[in-house]
Amino acid sequence: MNEYLYHNTSIETLALILKNRTIRFNNLLNVDDPDEAETSDLGKAGKYCLVSCWTDNKEDVIPMWNMYTSDMRGVRIKMRKNPFKQYTYKNGELHFTETVKSYIDYYSEYACDFSIAPSCPILEKIEYTEDETLLKPEVISKKEGKTGVFLGDLGRCKRKYWEFQQEYRYIIRTAAWGIKELESVQTPEDNIKLYNRILDINNNCYCNEIFLVLEEDAFEDMEILLAPKTSEQEKIIVEALLDKFCPNINVKLEKSKIRVK
Repeated sequence: MNEYLYHNTSIETLALILKNRTIRFNNLLNVDDPDEAETSDLGKAGKYCLVSCWTDNKEDVIPMWNMYTSDMRGVRIKMRKNPFKQYTYKNGELHFTETVKSYIDYYSEYACDFSIAPSCPILEKIEYTEDETLLKPEVISKKEGKTGVFLGDLGRCKRKYWEFQQEYRYIIRTAAWGIKELESVQTPEDNIKLYNRILDINNNCYCNEIFLVLEEDAFEDMEILLAPKTSEQEKIIVEALLDKFCPNINVKLEKSKIRVK
């Protein structure tokens, strides 16, 4: 695997990343492939997964500019893998029974409203396939009279016509209840009531977006490539953003060598 990943986006989104020092995770319901949230047995259970989409392809290619920038005006960001801020939680803090390190801020609003495993986000290399059992996996398992839901296969596969993306994806998988709700459980019936929520195809308790905070030195080795049709005025805007939010960092800034009308 490459040490770095690449993300094509707009100058406006670059401005937000630099100003807020965050990366946005988007719900699978809202990604470019409309089938990605589908399962074979629990409807659009992909709504419990949020992703940030990157590629390890360092080549400057037209399809990525066409799909992820407006009229081939925008930027491609190069950042090291897992640039997120890491938090440490001690034994006895919040709901932890041992010392844990995680990229998830468990004091944030999103972590209070939706349960997230400390191992998130998980970086996955997308598998391209026409196997329907992988594209629309079964997520419900029934063993010894007990029903379980496994979301680990969601967000990992796409159809082969997306293969040009060479995509890597950070994935956050959530539960349909928050920590506060979980802590308020007092009886087995309360627990079953919460768990049945995720088995409800029509449940609307899911998270649309999550912003993960970047590490203090996340921009140190960042590089920015300007899209083929980016104007001189837009280049000046990007330079001004870098001067304002990365004043002590020499961020490499170049323009795509692709020539288009």
